[in-house]
Amino acid sequence: MAILPRRPLFLLVCAVALVGVLLGLLVPAPVRADVGPQPVLPGGSSIKPGEETPIQMAAEVVTMNVRPATEADNALVKLPPKTYALQGYPIYYPGIAEVEADFTMRNPTGAPVSLTVWFPLASALEKVGWRSDLSEVPSIEDFQVRVDGLPLDHAVRMLPNPQGSEQPPLPWASFPVTFPGGKDTLIHVSYRLPLQPSIKGNEMVLYYIFQTGAGWAGPIGQAELIVNLPYPASKETLALMPSGSLSLPPMYVPKPASLPSGGVLEGNQARWKWKDFEPGPQDDFAAWLLRPAKWQELQAARAAVQANPQDGRAWLNLAYVYHSLSLSWTNARLLFSPYYLTPCLEAYRKAADLLPEHPAAQAGLGLLALEPYLKTKNAPPEVMQYVQGKLEIARELEQKHPDLVKDAQFTSMNLENALNTYFYNDATATVDAVTSAAMKAVFDLTQTARVTRDYATLTVLANVRATNHAWRATDNACLVTAGAECTATAVPTETPLPRPTLAATQTPKPTHTSLAIPSATPQSPPPAVEKEGNGQSLVIYVAIGVIALVAVGYLVVKRLR
Repeated sequence: MAILPRRPLFLLVCAVALVGVLLGLLVPAPVRADVGPQPVLPGGSSIKPGEETPIQMAAEVVTMNVRPATEADNALVKLPPKTYALQGYPIYYPGIAEVEADFTMRNPTGAPVSLTVWFPLASALEKVGWRSDLSEVPSIEDFQVRVDGLPLDHAVRMLPNPQGSEQPPLPWASFPVTFPGGKDTLIHVSYRLPLQPSIKGNEMVLYYIFQTGAGWAGPIGQAELIVNLPYPASKETLALMPSGSLSLPPMYVPKPASLPSGGVLEGNQARWKWKDFEPGPQDDFAAWLLRPAKWQELQAARAAVQANPQDGRAWLNLAYVYHSLSLSWTNARLLFSPYYLTPCLEAYRKAADLLPEHPAAQAGLGLLALEPYLKTKNAPPEVMQYVQGKLEIARELEQKHPDLVKDAQFTSMNLENALNTYFYNDATATVDAVTSAAMKAVFDLTQTARVTRDYATLTVLANVRATNHAWRATDNACLVTAGAECTATAVPTETPLPRPTLAATQTPKPTHTSLAIPSATPQSPPPAVEKEGNGQSLVIYVAIGVIALVAVGYLVVKRLR
């Protein structure tokens, strides 16, 4: 079995870093880029009493209607200024949840009880990844409250962040409520939530904080959470996070998606119920949802295949969508990959049958065959032969049909990179480390030699300049005291290189004038020859930097294709 030459990405990274250093040296005033903070969007939450109270929460029914975001939804939440500067498209949020929450509050005493009810307008979790450089945090802007059907005004107050005084304060809505003795009072709140997108993958996070409702007297009699989705509630679109694992901003979690435990899935709806509920941090609800735009893309690709089952291009496009739902650009599994890998393989096979001359289908089949063994690196010989066979076929087809490579999402380069990753073992990493250390040693030695050379050169120049100044001072003193007689005869010297003196004739003395400084000021500029040398060095460095940048850019583009 032929083994591909190992070309780890380490060398490419080093080349890019080298070019960056060169450009950094050449640019006199470097510009610092600030990527800005990842905004922590607010989540749904239960209401909270402002003090110890005998009031009970008899029932809590929360309905969250999820839909795709629109441009108008950007006004829902006020984001930090840095975030707005980074928006490259009008819609920042992948989805919106319109929340309607009904709380049945019971006063078991015979007397009315008045107190302040609180609701967090921003995430109040201890696990939220706040950044200390945020002067303000995103908060809900359209919170509304009704008590027994009547609208009620609310105040907004900034309270300390649960993560410490060094973090920005968080906004809370508060409103006074009087609970009549022996009766139930209905509190209805409504608001809209932009769903937090994952940093990697095609998911977004929907979460609801139950623990804020634990401050009322006794357990919550009955709690119900209803989630209405813009697509079928199934293993392809919905997965619960493990209990107590919510941390924001959400990173990509490399765990298989799991269906909601204890939930009922019917059509586009998922719902959960609890009785005698005493919520703590471990009971907060968090779910991964597929981004609506990605689901729409998948549905369009499926519809195209159903409309024309013999359209190879439609099958290849469907394979692309399944691939993006299954694997990242580094060939790592995504959250919903267990449910999209099999149809992805089937779509690639169908595309390869209908488009035998298209290299992308061959590259895709090779990538899917190699993916299960990228971590364990124990692929059977027949699998490796199959993968390398697909690589050779894809290369030949790309050479034969270069026009097909332009719109291909996966090429032989992607498969080759995956194979290089597979073959990149500990021994290779050790060799790369040794090579890197050797390169650094050579660089350090070169830098040391260069500094030593420059120091010696500057020392010689300083000595020559000092000598010239001394000679000129001596000659000027002689002229003042002896006049023309001082220069009538040259002063004899026993040194091999005689010191130049002022002669009676006007014949220039190259040795003296070539080293003399026109001005007697100590801060005089260097000779013209030295300036010319520095200019040539700058031109050389610029040329080297441009050539290296073009070469590395070519390699990067080639790999990304």
